[in-house]
Amino acid sequence: MDEGLTFSPPADPVTLIRRLSFDLIGLPPTAAQVAAFAASPNEASYESLVERLLSSAHYGERMAVHWLDLVRYADSCGYHSDVDHPISPYRDHLLDAFHPPFPFDQI
Repeated sequence: MDEGLTFSPPADPVTLIRRLSFDLIGLPPTAAQVAAFAASPNEASYESLVERLLSSAHYGERMAVHWLDLVRYADSCGYHSDVDHPISPYRDHLLDAFHPPFPFDQI
C-alpha cells in the first residue's frame, strides 16, 4: 500500500555523529570529536567512528542496560523481609559479554 511516504534526507555530519554516539554509547560526542568528523564526513571516517564507538567500554554498558532493567525485578523478594539477591556477578558477566563482543548465542 502506497502511503506517499518518502525517506528523510541524509543527516548532516554533526547530527549523524550525535545520533551514533547517543545510540551506541549513550553519551554525547566531545566537541573535538564532532569537529574531526565534520571536517571530513566520508564513508571511511563514518566506519572508523562506528568501530571506535563499538569498541568503547561505554558500548557494553549501554547494551547491558536493557538486560539489567529486566533483572532489577528479581533483585527483591517483594515482601516485607526483602532479602537481597546479589546481581553484581550477572552485571559483570553482561559487561564482559559485550567487550569483546560475544556472539549473541553465547551471552
